Amino acid sequence: MTKEINKILTVFLLIFSFQNGFSKDKYLIGFSQCAQHADWRQNMEAEMERELMFHDDLSLVIKQAYDDANLQVQQINELMEMGIDLLIVSPYQISPVQPVIEEVYRKGIPVVFVDRKIDSDFYSAYVGGNNYEIGEVAANYIANRLANTGKIVEIMGGLNSSPAIERTLGFNQTLENYPEIQNIDKINTNESLEVISDKLPEIIKKDSNIKAIFAFNDDFAKIASTVISKSSLGKEVLIVGVDGLPNEGGGIEMVEEGILSATLIYPTGGKEAIEIASKILHGEPYEKENLLATTLVDPTNVDIIRKQFDKINSLQSDISKSQNMLLTLGERYKVQQFMLYFITGTFLLVILLMFLLFRSFNKLKDANHNLERQKEELKTLSDKLEKVTQEKLRFFTNISHEFRTPLTLIVGPLEDLLKSSGLPDDIRKRVGLMHKNALRLLQMINQLMDFRKIENAKMRLQAGNYNLVDFLNEVRESFLPLADNKQINLIFDTDLQELMAWFDWDKLDKVVFNLLSNAFKFTPEKGTIQIKLRKENPIVKSLWDEELVIEITDNGKGISPKHINHIFDRFYQVEKSDNFKGTGLGLALSKEFVELHHGRINVESAEGKKTTFTVKLPLGDAHLNRDEKVSDDVQKPIMHEQLVYNKIYLNPEIADRETGKETVSSERPRILLVEDDREVRSYIRECLEESYEILEAPNGKVALKMIEEEEPDLIVSDIMMPEMDGLELTHQLKNDLKTCHIPIILLSAKSSLEQRLEGLEEGADSYIPKPFSKDHLQIRIRKLLELRVKIHERYKSQHFIDEVPNDISRLDKKFLNRVSKIVEDNLQKDEFTVEELSDLVGLSRVQIYRKIKKLTGMSVSEYVRMVKLKASLELIRTSGKSMSEIAYEVGFSSPSYFAQCFKKQFGISPSDYAKK
Repeated sequence: MTKEINKILTVFLLIFSFQNGFSKDKYLIGFSQCAQHADWRQNMEAEMERELMFHDDLSLVIKQAYDDANLQVQQINELMEMGIDLLIVSPYQISPVQPVIEEVYRKGIPVVFVDRKIDSDFYSAYVGGNNYEIGEVAANYIANRLANTGKIVEIMGGLNSSPAIERTLGFNQTLENYPEIQNIDKINTNESLEVISDKLPEIIKKDSNIKAIFAFNDDFAKIASTVISKSSLGKEVLIVGVDGLPNEGGGIEMVEEGILSATLIYPTGGKEAIEIASKILHGEPYEKENLLATTLVDPTNVDIIRKQFDKINSLQSDISKSQNMLLTLGERYKVQQFMLYFITGTFLLVILLMFLLFRSFNKLKDANHNLERQKEELKTLSDKLEKVTQEKLRFFTNISHEFRTPLTLIVGPLEDLLKSSGLPDDIRKRVGLMHKNALRLLQMINQLMDFRKIENAKMRLQAGNYNLVDFLNEVRESFLPLADNKQINLIFDTDLQELMAWFDWDKLDKVVFNLLSNAFKFTPEKGTIQIKLRKENPIVKSLWDEELVIEITDNGKGISPKHINHIFDRFYQVEKSDNFKGTGLGLALSKEFVELHHGRINVESAEGKKTTFTVKLPLGDAHLNRDEKVSDDVQKPIMHEQLVYNKIYLNPEIADRETGKETVSSERPRILLVEDDREVRSYIRECLEESYEILEAPNGKVALKMIEEEEPDLIVSDIMMPEMDGLELTHQLKNDLKTCHIPIILLSAKSSLEQRLEGLEEGADSYIPKPFSKDHLQIRIRKLLELRVKIHERYKSQHFIDEVPNDISRLDKKFLNRVSKIVEDNLQKDEFTVEELSDLVGLSRVQIYRKIKKLTGMSVSEYVRMVKLKASLELIRTSGKSMSEIAYEVGFSSPSYFAQCFKKQFGISPSDYAKK
């Protein structure tokens, strides 16, 4: 019934809308006029109105500013509120009006200047007379009439408008071509006509040899003519004006009556402005600069000009009459057409509705009956399902209690076995597999226990006031080894340096880890996972004024619409494949924990593109009960590295997919052996594999590819190898910013001093001749790695304030100095991000993170903070500023956070340092 009615209504609406099917959308144009009293500007508006008769889809609203810049700004804002599609403006003054015009343009509203402009490129088009040409033509005309000699006076308008500036520029630059003509004085009216009557007699009194006057409009010229006629100069002075209006009292009439010697026609541009506006609104091509030519009118051509204007006015009058007649007929036709369609449509609608109502009555009764029956069936099914779910959960919870103690006793001894040194490798792998799956089973049991606590209302929130930025940074840091292992770009993106929030550390930790673990499962290699943190105001007013938003986005396979509505259901699993087996508890438990915080969690997904989980939690503590808060730091933050080790590295779903890789991650230094002789390579491996993780490459070419993928901590390379030898390998690595920090030991049968110097010259850190001692090689490797650790310790030392150490390579030193300089140049830039830093350095985000970590032992954020603190030392010593000013100047979000970091870095508070 409803569908059929909708179809009939659609047909009815189509019938009624048909009458407007060919009508055009109306565009609203706003025109901000700087003044109205001048005849020239009234002519401009008349031209616009006449041109609009040829554009029936345009309408015009005119605002008059009456020579008031502030009023014009107000009127432009009013036009924007009216929803104009395009703004035509003639600015009264440049500076006061320019900001609001630029604002209009930035909002996407086209701006067309007519007659006047501003000092900006924020406009769509300009229409107006060529004021420079007007000044130029006037100067040439006066020079010709005066036989290139004589004295003249210039009467100009205020120089706060573009026409006056351009006219005087064109006039005076052209006069430079006539050295015998002197512009002895200028009268600046500043829109006050009395100035001419006051100052011109004084100028004539000083110098009675004035031969010509150039006035910037005909009104100025008329006043000057009156003053001249009363003076001793009589009619000998040449008077030239500008505007050349054809109406009564206009410039053309003044030339006819001999009041003016000449006038220059200054086109109003009203017609052309409407034409340009129409082209812009209809997406047609147009010129940005539209300069209108001028014509000089003097007694030699005034009669011809007058006849042309009279003819144009007569034709325009006829056009106006025809247009008005067409409008009247068109309105009458529309009314008649509308009545016809309305009567026809109403008649058809009544007939069809009566038929449908009669036919659908019985269907409606049947449908109601079916709905009631289905409702009862669904209720019964829902009750059964809830009962089964509760029984299932209760069963697993009871089993969990029974398994918890023996599992704990299993995990402990297994960990002791893994730490023992005498365990054979094959046994160690089997024990590792047992340990891995025992921890996974214990994790699932803990989730079931958490669910049971929530079900029995025994789960209590224990919220403390923590820095959420530091919390998320720790989470990200702990996932970086997994990200490197899967070649996934893990990004933490926030503009906040500190965000104090009340949350339960343990529960929010589980939420974020569940969401990240889920993202890593479904993100392919070389994919991206992004963590975002921001603040926003809640859409619905609540007890809190602000809330924090955590977004976790991956570019994995996404979630199909049929799954997304059930993603937070208990025991629901999106994937049923062997690759990703799970319990279906993680996301459901995350939702419970978020709601326990009085927050919300949701998911959005574009299948095949990305998935975004969003967590929103209230800021402040107004929403928390007293028993939901802890006064001291009773929560012990979980070691994220251990969590990742247990939950992810030992997760069989992920480990099984990492073919060809060890399931248990190793923290041993990674050494790459580059040697073409397999037996020698095998011997070196036996010497080192007890203490280090070993990678192998048969030549330099293969080694370069492995270094790019694996990034070892140290390289041991032979020199004589096919395809690429050790010297070329060293040269390329030490001259590449991404790899120059990796220590290199060269092995070679060439043992002469010259050959050793050649290897060291290429940048090798050590040169060991063959045959070599096993102990010698082990000591050199250990010392080089210890040197890197010492550099890390020097950087991390709370007293480190020196320059970059000298015991790193020239390229690495240059890299760190460059990073420090970039950070110092952007100290006060709040939104300066790691992405911007990596772009300026020329490395990817992952590469710059790895390089800084290898060189300093610090993350990028720690190194940036150290540079900022170092910059603060000089400011404290010499600037005389307060600690708050210094904190903000070096880019800290608050003085308290700055003081905390300063004391942690240098072992002394900023104020105590200043006293010393």
